[in-house]
Amino acid sequence: MVSFAVVHMQKIKSPALKGMQFHHQRERESKTNPDIDDERTDENYDLANDENIDFNVRVKEIIESQKTGTRKTRKDAVLVNELLVTSDREFFERLDPAEQKRFFEKSYDLFSERYGKQNIAYAMVHNDEKTPHMHLGVVPMRDGRLQGKNVFNRQELRWIQDNFPKHMQELGFDLERGEKGSNREHIEMAQFKKQTLEKDIDFLEKSLVVKKDELSAYSNKVDSDLSVKAKRAMRNVEVPTGEKTIFGKEKTKTEKKPTKNVIISESDYKKLVTAAQDNEKLKKHVNNFLNTDMAKRYKKLSGEHEQVKEKYNDLVERYNSNTNDYNELVEENRSLKSKISDLRNEIGSIYKSTKEFLKERTNGLKAFKSVFNDLVTKVKEKSPKGEFERLNKQEKRKEKDRGMEL
Repeated sequence: MVSFAVVHMQKIKSPALKGMQFHHQRERESKTNPDIDDERTDENYDLANDENIDFNVRVKEIIESQKTGTRKTRKDAVLVNELLVTSDREFFERLDPAEQKRFFEKSYDLFSERYGKQNIAYAMVHNDEKTPHMHLGVVPMRDGRLQGKNVFNRQELRWIQDNFPKHMQELGFDLERGEKGSNREHIEMAQFKKQTLEKDIDFLEKSLVVKKDELSAYSNKVDSDLSVKAKRAMRNVEVPTGEKTIFGKEKTKTEKKPTKNVIISESDYKKLVTAAQDNEKLKKHVNNFLNTDMAKRYKKLSGEHEQVKEKYNDLVERYNSNTNDYNELVEENRSLKSKISDLRNEIGSIYKSTKEFLKERTNGLKAFKSVFNDLVTKVKEKSPKGEFERLNKQEKRKEKDRGMEL
């Protein structure tokens, strides 16, 4: 079966960083991820850190140690570009534990060399979920400042999709690149889990077909068309006749009446015993099968598949809703920009008209200057840092450049 390399990039801002810490380091019980097996959590490890860290503190250290400017980091800045590195379950089942760890170590080496080992905040490998994967947090520092848009632009994402599978193939891992332009390049985690579960269920369904055939073959051993000749057992019974003797005693007579027993031949009896024994064996075989790990796993995966499917459909619905809201906001923003432009033009016209009006009605430049400055001051009080004041400052700068004063 062909396995594809999966590298998914997610942008993380400050508000989400603490939540990522809780999830990645398993500091709190997850209420949204049913895939976590608590008994295997101790199999998780971080290739970048020897122990749990404070994500906010670590990211801040990385930024401050390289920052060259004095400007504060914006509150809405992307602090971490997280790469989810994985493949499908079949790929990892083909690897022994040592090879599986080498897969993640070589992935870590590639990306730490590409983006700078000093910029890797964490590289957490999760082995306690259905499919092993690594969360690798890259702080996008370049030339002394955060540059997420430049470090992880479209061209860089294409480089990852092209070169990561090629690099891993050269190291001996049987992986292929996903189809260009397909959802494999930037597949959402919910969709990835959905696809993985579908593969697991498909595999189990095929195994169940084999087991069902075995049960069918076994059930054929039980004679379902068993035919047995039997007759009812009879016995003599005294029944009243309704008459009485000369002494007044109730008269009776003897009649043959069927009992609850039947009479069969010895050979037919042996057939029945054999059929009953075979039936019990078949029943026990079926019960044993239903209690096998495979049957239980199929039942569990079927339920998980439906859960992930519901979550994925919910995500799609929310995404479509957010997209519609975003498009409405873009349209509203475009309309507001147009209105602002019109208002600026209108204020500009009022500014020029007012200036011409006052020039015509004042005697001399000095008087005009005094009256106009008073007007600007009053407008400034009503609307500080408004368009009227901006035009006045702009005009003064131009006149100053020409060596003149208003």
